[in-house]
Amino acid sequence: MNEFDLVVWGATGFTGALVAEYLAREYVPGAQESNAKPVRWALAGRNPKKLAALQQRLGTDVPIIQADSDDRASLDEMVKQTSVVLSTVGPYALYGNKLVAACAESGTHYCDLAGEVQWLRRIIDKHSAAAKDSGAILVPCCGFDSIPSDLGTLFVHNAMQETFDSTCAYVKFRAGPSKGGFSGGTAASLMNMMREQDNDPGLAEMLANPYSLDPPDGRGGLDGPDLTLGEFDKDFASYIAPFVMAGINT
Repeated sequence: MNEFDLVVWGATGFTGALVAEYLAREYVPGAQESNAKPVRWALAGRNPKKLAALQQRLGTDVPIIQADSDDRASLDEMVKQTSVVLSTVGPYALYGNKLVAACAESGTHYCDLAGEVQWLRRIIDKHSAAAKDSGAILVPCCGFDSIPSDLGTLFVHNAMQETFDSTCAYVKFRAGPSKGGFSGGTAASLMNMMREQDNDPGLAEMLANPYSLDPPDGRGGLDGPDLTLGEFDKDFASYIAPFVMAGINT
C-alpha cells in the first residue's frame, strides 16, 4: 500500500496552491471527523522553503516531498510513495517529460493540466506501452478549459442515449462569459509552443488537426479546422468568435 493517495506536484505554483487550498479544506490528512474525508495527500516541489511556507499558510501538517523535474531519481522516489500524481508544473514540454516517464514505468497514475498538443503526442507515442505494462493511467488536460467541453460532450451523449436511445452525430460546444485569465504557466506554455513551431514548421499542421491525438488507425471524422473568424451560429442563435483554447479542447 502506498503512503499517499495523492501527491500535488508543483504545489507552490499558482494553480498548485489553489489545488492545495482546496485539498486542505476538503481532505484533511488523518482526519477522523465525520465531515472530513480521510485522504492521504502530500505537497511536492523542488523548493522546501516554499513548500514549508505553503504548509504553514494552509494551517495543516500535510507532508512535504522534495523533488526536481530534472532529477529522475528524486521523481522515482516521489512517485513510488503515491497512487496518483497531480502535476501542475508547466510548460509540460519543458518540465513534464521525466515525471511522466517515472509514472508510466512505476505504475503510478498521473493527471495534469496540459494543453500542449505537440507534447501530448510525444508522450502518448513514447510512454503508452510502458503505461499499459505497468498499469499506470495517464490522463492529461484535467483542468479548465478542457474539462467543461469533455464533460459537456459526455452529458449530451448520455442524455441522447437515455432520451432517444441513440448516439450523437456531432456535438457543438460554445463557451460563454467567464471570469479569470491566464496563469504564468499557461502563458509560458503558449510561448513555448510558438517557439517549437518556429523550429519545426510541421507542427502547425499537427496543432491544427482535431484528430492529431487519436490512435493511428482512428484519425478522422466530421471536425474541420477550428473557427478563425466570427460568424452567426443558427443553433445558438448568436454570433460566435474564435476561442484561443479551441484547438486543445477539440
